[in-house]
Amino acid sequence: MAALLSGEGFRFLFRTDKGVVSREVWWLGTALTGAVAFVTTMIWFAIAPMATSDLSRRGLIDPTAIGVYAYLIAYAFVVMLCGICWYNLSAKRFRDLGLAPSLAGLPLVLALFAGAAHWTSPRLPDMVPFWSPWLLDAALAVVIAWTIYQLGFQSSAREG
Repeated sequence: MAALLSGEGFRFLFRTDKGVVSREVWWLGTALTGAVAFVTTMIWFAIAPMATSDLSRRGLIDPTAIGVYAYLIAYAFVVMLCGICWYNLSAKRFRDLGLAPSLAGLPLVLALFAGAAHWTSPRLPDMVPFWSPWLLDAALAVVIAWTIYQLGFQSSAREG
């Protein structure tokens, strides 16, 4: 485990989709990327209410709102970076199972579509049906469950 947490181990796990990893390594990498995404998301939920700027109270330039939006930019970068790292890790595991490594992108793409549908549906109710975000959420849940089963519980030929 110490070798995986070294610089070379991080480079192998998260910067390329080449190679294979075991279930245990996939769980460890998923926990690491998930923890980073979870912590940064909790920070965003805590500071998001401060993003609104009331001109009558704070004036034209509001340092708090500027700071919150600066964090939002960093947060978006970190979440995308976590997604890329998790894709590279999961592609290795899919390859180990003899499946197409590109399947690792399916949960990420569906999550983007579901998020876009949740954002768009209330703003364009005549063009985007109200049920479409929930349909995409259901598809995302199925794909996540299938991905966790495949990558986290299936044994590869080399694992025995």
